[in-house]
Amino acid sequence: MTMPTIPSLAADQATSAEDLTYIAEQLPPYNYQEDGQRQGISVDLLEEMWTIMGVGLNRSAIEILPWADGYKRALEENNTVLLTTGRIPEREHLFKWAGPAVSGRYALMARRDRNIAIETPEDLKKYKIGTIVNDMAVQLLLDEGIRVEDLILKTSPTPIIEMLENGTIDAWAYNDVTAFWLIRESGANASEYETTYVLELADAYYAFNNGTSDSLVQAFQQALDRIKGNRDTAGASDYEKTLARYIPTG
Repeated sequence: MTMPTIPSLAADQATSAEDLTYIAEQLPPYNYQEDGQRQGISVDLLEEMWTIMGVGLNRSAIEILPWADGYKRALEENNTVLLTTGRIPEREHLFKWAGPAVSGRYALMARRDRNIAIETPEDLKKYKIGTIVNDMAVQLLLDEGIRVEDLILKTSPTPIIEMLENGTIDAWAYNDVTAFWLIRESGANASEYETTYVLELADAYYAFNNGTSDSLVQAFQQALDRIKGNRDTAGASDYEKTLARYIPTG
């Protein structure tokens, strides 16, 4: 069903949305690039939001960058949007937010044959843990009492997966759905891995540089709310249909 554009969006507002820089990392199934095409739940939702807002963009406008680079640009460059960003207290005032786009689980993944046993935060200190620079998992580990100098920090998942495979590190702290996806994509056997400890369940949002106008951020929020609220005769929302394309429910 074709949805009308949001009435409050005049032409100048749509132009402002077209002037934004959209940045995403390789974070399947939420946002990623495959065969040169931008894909993922957050990408599909963004394109639906643009349609509702009357914005003349498509997914090719989204830049794919390593997380640390994209995060830095979203913090420092006006009119920049970062997909998809965990909204935690430490980041609350660093960005303006529209969402939630998706919910995720941040956890520690390890090879089953390592027999990692973590029952309390104190147990985390026994192991070498890898994660991504500026990723939400870093802050979650700090909150659990881990020192940043004791973490193995990399700018992308590839070296972390390699270290898991060769035993250089014991575990990887990351979004677990994405981690298993990337492990499979690397050619490793994902069935040899398990989630050993859950750090937090968290919602992820579209994070806008603080210089972005409140009215523009609110326009994105209204568009996303409409996607979530628009239901077919069977009761399924457009949002639920988008999720189901990437995360089958049955």
